[in-house]
Amino acid sequence: MLKKIERKPLDFTSFPKIIQAMVENSADTATIIDKLIELKGENSLIILIILDDMNIRGVQISSLFKMCDNNVEKFYNKVINMNQNDIDKLNKKTVPFSAYKAVFNGSALERSQYPNKYIFTNNEREKLTSNPNINKKDLFPTITIDEALNIIKSKGFTCGYKSEYINNHNQEIYYVFYNEIGDILYTIASENKNLFLWKSSKLLAMRYHNHKNIYCEIELKDHPFKFYDQLPKTRNSKFDLKLPVIKTEKGIKYKEKNHSYTSCITASIYDLLSFENLYNKFDKGLKKLYEPMLQTYSNRAYDEIINHLIDDDGVKIAIDLQNVLGYSLSKTKLLKAKDRFCINHGYQINKKRKKFVSKLIPDDPYTEDINHRIINVLKHDIEKVTD
Repeated sequence: MLKKIERKPLDFTSFPKIIQAMVENSADTATIIDKLIELKGENSLIILIILDDMNIRGVQISSLFKMCDNNVEKFYNKVINMNQNDIDKLNKKTVPFSAYKAVFNGSALERSQYPNKYIFTNNEREKLTSNPNINKKDLFPTITIDEALNIIKSKGFTCGYKSEYINNHNQEIYYVFYNEIGDILYTIASENKNLFLWKSSKLLAMRYHNHKNIYCEIELKDHPFKFYDQLPKTRNSKFDLKLPVIKTEKGIKYKEKNHSYTSCITASIYDLLSFENLYNKFDKGLKKLYEPMLQTYSNRAYDEIINHLIDDDGVKIAIDLQNVLGYSLSKTKLLKAKDRFCINHGYQINKKRKKFVSKLIPDDPYTEDINHRIINVLKHDIEKVTD
């Protein structure tokens, strides 16, 4: 349990800083706030202030949004007309993965004066959790790093990759674990706060049972091993096709610094392109699992770039990606990916023509602009991104 409040007051000198504070590294919340601003404009600031007074930020906002059927208008009206019953429902939903509780009669000023009122006590957590005594040797929201590492080890997992770095003045640790079956568990921990489940964390398993493939993506916030231990032990031989892409330090920082949909895509593709360098840092067991990916991730990255270049925001994604990489994308790989795209969608390609602007079927709605978009990306000056 946190000993003191960690949420800093909002900085009203900058709207982007207010958004960053309210997002709390939640990509879902960033998307929700973007939609709120698009629909309500300046009134969105009032909503954010009301939410902050009720101590609702980050994953609490995304949970409240789900309570409103993922509808921005319903969400807006809910915040304006919030009552104690709504607060109780929200706290019931968020207690497994948040140290902070929403407060109906609260304020940002009071939070700084009486911080304990805005953090779940152990008694409150037990009352709100449906089965508080379930499998005590399991992961839960405020578990310490050492406790978590001991539990994961006891479950047969080995740490195959570990990266320590400074992010927003916080010492973070990115762990990737695996076991002999081929399951992957990853998480970001906060060394400063001694919290193992600091940000995104999942356990991925693929099984073959009763002639069916079972793909499980298990959240680690609330006793995940209770469900995991009940899974059949027969591994699917094609598990490597579902292996999660290992995140890079630069990709993590870029995604959190730039809260938008396109930034999430840029960071994901960057991780694919950087995989070969990252692979060399894995231990032998993790290398064995990911070895098949060495030949596929680069093509997959360029396929993703082409898929997005078809849309209006694709050029921005590709240019931002070059800026993060610090160098231009490969013209040859882009054109090969474009050809794969055409073939997969049933379009003809002219293999004999070797010029840069290759022949495309006239008026083809998918690829008529693609060559020009590739040219726009490659001729754009690199603006190298720093941490």
